[in-house]
Parts: sequence; C-alpha cells; structure tokens
Amino acid sequence: MKTNNYLIVVTNEDLLELKVKNISFLFPVTYYSVGFLKTFKLEEIQTPHAYLYINRILDKKAIQNLKEDLKKIPSCVEGICFTDLGVVGIVKELNLQIKLIYMQNHNTTNALSINAYLEYLDSVLISTDITEKEMKTILDVATKPLIIPYFSLVEVMYSRRALLSNYNENFGYSKRQEEILHEGISNQDFLAIENAYGTILYAKKFIDYRNIEHENIMYRYINPLGLTKDAIESVLNGEDFSSISDTGFLYKKTYYRLKEEE
Repeated sequence: MKTNNYLIVVTNEDLLELKVKNISFLFPVTYYSVGFLKTFKLEEIQTPHAYLYINRILDKKAIQNLKEDLKKIPSCVEGICFTDLGVVGIVKELNLQIKLIYMQNHNTTNALSINAYLEYLDSVLISTDITEKEMKTILDVATKPLIIPYFSLVEVMYSRRALLSNYNENFGYSKRQEEILHEGISNQDFLAIENAYGTILYAKKFIDYRNIEHENIMYRYINPLGLTKDAIESVLNGEDFSSISDTGFLYKKTYYRLKEEE
C-alpha cells in the first residue's frame, strides 16, 4: 500500500498535536520568514524530523546572521525549505548534513529547470501555476522525488514593502498585520499578512490537489493558514472542503495563444 507523507506548515502550535501518521512539520523561522503570524526561534524547535522554513528574500546582513544561527541548528532538524538560493551557499559552507528543498512556487513550472535545481538540491516544490497533465509530466521525468501542493493557501505575491502599514496609514485606519483585501477588477479577495520583512498576499481560497497520485512524490505540502487542527485532520481524511477551496489551474492553462489578426 502506498504511503502518503505530508509536509505541514506549523501555522499554530495546536497542529503539533495532529494524530496522523507520516507527518513532517515545517516551522517558519523567526527573522527569516514572511507571510505567517506565528514563527519559531531555532531553540524552540524540538519536534523530530522538523524542517525549517526560510522564505524571505535575504539581504547581506540577513545572510550573515543566518550563517551564525545555523551553526546552532537543532539536531532534530532534517532539512530546510527555502526560496532564496543564498541558503544553499550557507549550508554548503557550514557542511550541514541536511536536506535542501527549493519552494519558490512560481519558478518551478517545467521539468528542465526543476532537474537543473535537483543537481544541487534534494527536492523542489512543483508550481501551482500548471495543469495536472503538466505536473504529472514533470513527475515522470524528475530525477528525484518532488514536493507537490496538496491543500494550501497559495502565495500570489511577496513584497518587501510594508504594504498594509502604508495603506492603513494613508487612509487613517488602525494598523493590522493581517487583513482581507478585495480587488475590484477581478472581484477576488486576498489574505494579506505583514511583518517586519515584508508582505505576503495569498489567494483567499485553498487549492485542493488531493487527487494527485504518482510514485515520484517525496511530500504532499500543506499550508493550513486559518484552519484548525480538527479541520486539517478532516482534510487528510478526504472530507469535502469545496466551500473554501478550488482546483486552481489544475484543469485550465495559465496561458493562451492569441488568435492571429485576419
């Protein structure tokens, strides 16, 4: 029987009590993560087979600080999931024997680039910007098992600017770190989360890719922002969440060939 392995972002500490097998937890790291209200200092991470989530763009000072911090990496940490390729250089320089997983969602849309990353890394998160057919084609030829989106909020934009603070200051609103923003042209809502290192905008609905099956999968990735522990257990048990989710681009292309003018 095929085993499902899950990689779940710890968006609140209750998730650590999940009664589900084959889970690895992904901890957003304080000072090095954006898009999460809950982050963890390295010394707080004690869970076996843990992964660190480092998803902010790192400047020179942050690179230097991270290099010092990773010298004290907890022994329970199995790997690092990251978006800034500078992390690779730090891990190699420190000779850390941990897994490296690239999770820049919008940069991993084709097999050629993914296999190029896999020459240096242990795995890559497949983009949510492609169809099921394209995803399975990548899985067929990938040189190492990959991470696939499973049930997650999708990051649609990252800015190093304090977008919520600037907006609220301009219009005289109270300062908030989290807010639902409505975009009138597309008539869509987005979840904005801000901290000292920038602002992330998430699509308001979860993407539901729970039907994807393939032999070349390392982990099924879950970013459960806003969901309770009980809700996540229901997701993993296959219950219906169509009221808060959709299939994204799984069955529709993100690009179209324009018709030639007659």
